[in-house]
Amino acid sequence: MFKKIMKDERGLSLVELLAVVVIMAVIAGIGAVAITGVIQRNREDAAVSSLQNLTAAANLYQTSNVGDPDKSIPASGNKVTGQTLLDEGFITSIGSLVSDNQAAKIVFNVVDGKLKVTVDGDVFKAGSKQNKPMNNMSEDTVAKLTRKQFFEDGIGTTTP
Repeated sequence: MFKKIMKDERGLSLVELLAVVVIMAVIAGIGAVAITGVIQRNREDAAVSSLQNLTAAANLYQTSNVGDPDKSIPASGNKVTGQTLLDEGFITSIGSLVSDNQAAKIVFNVVDGKLKVTVDGDVFKAGSKQNKPMNNMSEDTVAKLTRKQFFEDGIGTTTP
């Protein structure tokens, strides 16, 4: 019986084939848009993670140099930057920077005994987006930082 049914069937008509191609193109278009969004969000998350890792390295730097006033993170005076942490070996690389010389625009300071970080705008890049300026963020603020805050809203001077 199956042979009898298939005997009359000669293949797909041009309209059926065209319908399949159109459906596949729509599915591919939807998938491409969705994947592009996922890739962008992952790039933004990687930049936020880089800042969080850098802050942890600054905390380690401060702890390691607590008895050395020439090297500890000062309340004022010499700056300790992302570049300092790279040069001293507390971090091996900083991902998502716009360019290598941007590490100096990430500045660490101690305010009221607490580590604070300031990041100039346009230091980190995620796809076509660049970060907003962040001023005197505490370690807790950096730990809870979202990609929306980092790339769209920005954070002004904050308290713990």
